[in-house]
Parts: sequence; C-alpha cells; structure tokens
Amino acid sequence: MTSKNKLNCLSSKDISLREKILGWYDKNGRHSLPWKNQSIYLIWISEIMLQQTQVKTVIPYFKKFKKKFPTLKKLIRADLDSILNSWSGLGYYRRAKNIYEACKIIDKEYKGIFPKSYEEILKLPGIGRTTAGAISTFSGLGSYSILDANVRRFLIRVYDLDIKESSIESILWKKSEELLCKKRSSDFIQAYMDIGSLICRTSDPKCSLCPANENCLGKKNIDNKLIIKPTKIKKSKLNLWTLVISDKQGKYYLEKISINKLWDGLYSSPIFLCQEDLETWARAHNLINQLDKRVRKFNHKLSHYDICFSVMSCNLDANKNISLLDDNWYNLSEINKGVPKFQFKAVESIS
Repeated sequence: MTSKNKLNCLSSKDISLREKILGWYDKNGRHSLPWKNQSIYLIWISEIMLQQTQVKTVIPYFKKFKKKFPTLKKLIRADLDSILNSWSGLGYYRRAKNIYEACKIIDKEYKGIFPKSYEEILKLPGIGRTTAGAISTFSGLGSYSILDANVRRFLIRVYDLDIKESSIESILWKKSEELLCKKRSSDFIQAYMDIGSLICRTSDPKCSLCPANENCLGKKNIDNKLIIKPTKIKKSKLNLWTLVISDKQGKYYLEKISINKLWDGLYSSPIFLCQEDLETWARAHNLINQLDKRVRKFNHKLSHYDICFSVMSCNLDANKNISLLDDNWYNLSEINKGVPKFQFKAVESIS
C-alpha cells in the first residue's frame, strides 16, 4: 500500500489520536513559554528565533530581545547593528537580517502594523509555510497547521511513511492539516511540537510516554533507527587567524567582518586567512613592534564549518602613532553591535 492510500481519509483512529494528542498536551505540554499569549509581534520574533534552534536555547535570547525591543514600533526604528547585537550568540544571523528587512516592509507597506493575514505574513522575508502557520494560529488569525522537523518526524513514525516517496512532503502536509483540531488549533500545533521535541525524538524516543503509542505503525522499526536517520552535514574545515588588540582602558579594536560570507555585518577583532596576512596588516597599521607573537589556538564549530582559530594579540600601552580608527574601540560589555561568539573565545584565550 502506498503512502497516499494510507491517508485517503481521517479514520476513527485518527480522530482518537487527535484527542490523545490534546489530552497529553493538557497534562504535559509546555504552557508557560515566555512567548505564549503575547502580541503577534512577539510571536513572530519567537518563531523566527525557533527556526533551527531549540526552545531552551531561545528562551534567554527572546527575553533579552523583548526587553530591548518591547514593541514593533521600537524595533522598526532600530538599525541592523542594534538588532544583530541582541542576536549575538544565537547564530544563523540571516534570521536577524530577515527581521530587519521585514521591519522595513511592515513600515512601508503596512504603516508600521504587523500584517493580519496568513498570506501577507507568508510574504515577509524568512517566513515559510510552517512559520506563517504558527504565527497566524498562535495569534488567533486562523487555524493553520505546521510541518517542522518535529512534526514531520512524528507523522512519519506514526503512519510508517516511506520518506523516499517523491510526494512525501505533500502527503505529510495533507495529514498534518487533516489531524489539526480547528477548535483548539493553537494548543494542537504546540502539542505537535512538544511531542516531537520531548517524546518522539530523533534518537532515544520515549515511546512508552507517547500519546500515539497505540496508534503508531512505525514503532516496531524505531529501535533499529529505520525510520529517521539524521542527515549528516559534511563540514568544511577552515583555519583562521585573528589579532586581538586592546588598550589600557580594557577596550578592544573591532571592525565589521566577512570571511567566506560568514558573520556578515558582525564586529570582531581583525580576521585573516594566514599569519602572513595578519603580520602584513599589523605592519601597515604600525602595530608590528607591539605584537605579542605567541600563538594561542581554539576550535569553533558552526553548522557547516569546523574552524581552528589561531590568535595573536597586541596590548597598547599608549597611542604610539598607530593607524587605527578612533571610532572602532569598544567595551565588550557595553557594545551595541553584533558580536560573534568566537570573539569572546579569542579574548579568553589570551587572558
């Protein structure tokens, strides 16, 4: 039987499954997430942050962002550097840039008011079908289902679907929409996500705790990892050099960086592809005689890169005819620019 034939209609078992999912959520779901029952603006921010990032990681960043930009009006007035600063450490900085671009659209086309329809939300930068559905449903604009990685995994297992089937995405969307409880759509899609992330996990699923245990057609294969195999990302190795420059006041010289299209728009100590480039730059800026040539190393991982940083440093006792811009000196605890995590690792490596 093909996957399509399995999903021709909503059976009594599916109706029962829907009720079990909601029953589980009522008792075990995450009801106190900081973006629950918030404005559509803050729901939007949370859903963008949750793209490719776990809830526990997002929570402190969301609270920080909300404190700095409590209203859409204030966010629209912010520049990109300020938004990136609030995003520093969360990674996938394209999301923050999409928020910035979306703000310009909202300001120009919607007079500063967040759009009120699924179709309009879907047109904003960085928003796909699942994110638009979550924003719309959680904010009460309608009943839309979702298909994030958690829901996808849950449905594939419950219905024992063939992930190699060419139409698997449309099949999964159809089933996700069919199961949706329209009367409690917000609770239902939250239950979807909670079960997928807390119970029906990629590895070590808690089948005995799952509300779909009796309905699950694929549980016989779970122990053998036959249903979901995480895609292994082939990471590129990258060697980078950075020069940490500080002064007696504890400030650091930072500049806007872009290496291999990484960290575009963020600020860090100067970065180079090799030691020779670093020393050439130091010589051109009259720093070579104050350069501490000891090299420290640390590793830094990104989604597609394993990076080995080599760090050299320069602590300036006084301004001795150096050629560095006065406006590029920052206290790292007070900076209002986006700063990548590796910058703090670099500073720590020389302390």
